[in-house]
Order: sequence, then structure tokens, then C-alpha cells
Amino acid sequence: MKTLYISDLDGTLLNNQAMLSDFSRENLKNLINDGLMFTVATARTKATVKDIFSGVGLNQPWVLMNGVLIYDPLSNVNIAANEISIDDAESVLSAYKRYNKTPMLYFLKDDHLEIQYQTIYNVYQKEYIESRKNLIEKRFKKIEDDFKINKDDKLIYIVSLDKEDILAPICEEIRAENRVYCAFYSDNYTDCSFMECMNKAVSKGVAAERLKSILKVDRIIAFGDNLNDLPLFNIADECYAVSNACQQLKDAATGIIDSNCNDGVVKFIMNHYNTKE
Repeated sequence: MKTLYISDLDGTLLNNQAMLSDFSRENLKNLINDGLMFTVATARTKATVKDIFSGVGLNQPWVLMNGVLIYDPLSNVNIAANEISIDDAESVLSAYKRYNKTPMLYFLKDDHLEIQYQTIYNVYQKEYIESRKNLIEKRFKKIEDDFKINKDDKLIYIVSLDKEDILAPICEEIRAENRVYCAFYSDNYTDCSFMECMNKAVSKGVAAERLKSILKVDRIIAFGDNLNDLPLFNIADECYAVSNACQQLKDAATGIIDSNCNDGVVKFIMNHYNTKE
């Protein structure tokens, strides 16, 4: 019976320094070399995931941006990319305007992501841009006027970072319109929250189900810590929350494992994985 292990990254597989520990790196590499089918389902993009797993040999397709993209590292192509329609994007942007806020818009280009923004309106967004602006596969572009989305543009993600109480009413309006999927969850490293809007048909769970079909596996075992992992848990045959996970995810889990700082995911797999699978 073929099993695919899928882990979230921040707060789950990565430690509190947003790094893969030496223990997890070495043992995960050995497990993959032994035949373990392992991949990640993350809100991150290809650029940062590649850096984190350099030398590990992560050879199964990756679920990126909460399911917006499925990327094959062996062929270096996106095997799935889900766009937001112009009408749906305008609906989301209208909700932001009613609260005098503007998000960041992610556009898929041939060899990179272009992230457009109108202004840097808080320290969270400033740090977000500063820490990513030198990545070759991510290019930030400041827009002086209103966002203009053309029919040939591949808009895939609408993102904002702010205090929970500031984003909550915007999220409520967007969800009430029911035109896009809106992920809203706390950041693992700061006191801000992320709000991420994407095609309504997208989630980590939907992407994982597609991987299950593509890879012809029988079972999925999932790991997570936050609310955006719930769709993944809902489709998994077994799902495990790290001990530092939010309570709602723990309630949905098959079981609770050791924390992200204690290499809980890799230790579980080492005890669970059967090389004869």
C-alpha cells in the first residue's frame, strides 16, 4: 500500500527559526533515499521552499501557496496553477477599499512571481517585502495608481498581513460574497495575521487529493499546526497535529505528536514508515 506523507512547513516541520533542523534534514534525506514518498503543503512559494530543502532531495510535487500551485521539482514546471478571475478579484479589492486597505497581488509570470502593491502600510508588510526582495523568482513592483488586471494576467493570490482585528471584518465581507477561498490565520513568527484569497476551488486539501491521483498512492498521512491545514486534514487518511498546533486543528487530528521544535514530524515518520510500502 503506497502512502504519501504531506507536511506543512512553518510551525510544523520547521523550527521556530523557520529552519529545518540538522536532525530533520539528515533523517528526512535518508528516508527519501530509502523510498519514502514525502512532500510539503505550504503557504510558501517555490523560491523559499527550494532554499529550505536544498540537498534533501525532495522529489515529489510540492503544494505551494495553500494549494494555488502544484510544482514538480524534477521537471521544474507547475503542473497545476489556479487563477482568480477579474470579476472575483474586483470583488475582493472592493472589500479592501471599503476599509481603506490594499493587499498585495501575486501574478504568475513565465519564470517568476510578480507581487504588486500600492503602499507599505505596516511593519509586517515592510519586513515581508524586505526579506524576500532579493529572491530571483519573486519580484516586487510598487503600483502608483489603482490595480489594473488585464484578461491575459495570471492573478493567483491576494495577500495581506495585519493585526487580526483589522483584517477580520474584511475577511468576513469577502467570505460573505463567497467568490474566493479566503484563508485567515495567525503568523507563526509575529503577532500579525495572514489573509490569503485564491480561486474558490483551491485549498491544501484539494491539491493533496489531486496529488493522490497523479501519484497513484493509496493513503495520505498529513501533518500541520494551523487553521489553513484543516482542508488537508479533512481529506487525509491519518492526520497529526504537532503539540504546538492550534486547538481547532488538534480537535480534528488523528493524534498529537511532538512539537515542531522537537522534530515531531520526522520522528513520527521514522517510527511509522515501512520501507516495504
